[in-house]
Amino acid sequence: MKLKYIPVFAEDADAQIDFYTQKLGFNAISNICFIEGEGCTVLQADNLDVALVVAGGNSNNTFKSCIILNTEDCLKDYHLYKTAGVFFYAAPRYLPTGLAAEFLDPGGNRFILLEERNYTEI
Repeated sequence: MKLKYIPVFAEDADAQIDFYTQKLGFNAISNICFIEGEGCTVLQADNLDVALVVAGGNSNNTFKSCIILNTEDCLKDYHLYKTAGVFFYAAPRYLPTGLAAEFLDPGGNRFILLEERNYTEI
């Protein structure tokens, strides 16, 4: 078994898709029927094995996703996305698992850029 799709929910699917393609560099690769017969757009980034599935019509904001994007260089990606207009609600900070920075997409889904680090001394 392998994780293939991560759903992200939005009231305005078009705004979500624009955010992912224009600011984060994803590409729309297909459409699938995913939730309650709704058509959803599948987005893929070149360096990811999983795809995001944008599910629209979430007007009651019941569902939210938390997506962790593993990165080799958190500071580089933080500045790249910030320059593209992504609003980070927290500057990069050190956590027990590594360096992380957090932002929200237009639908309120939470993203974490995580550069995993091993802080154990040998």
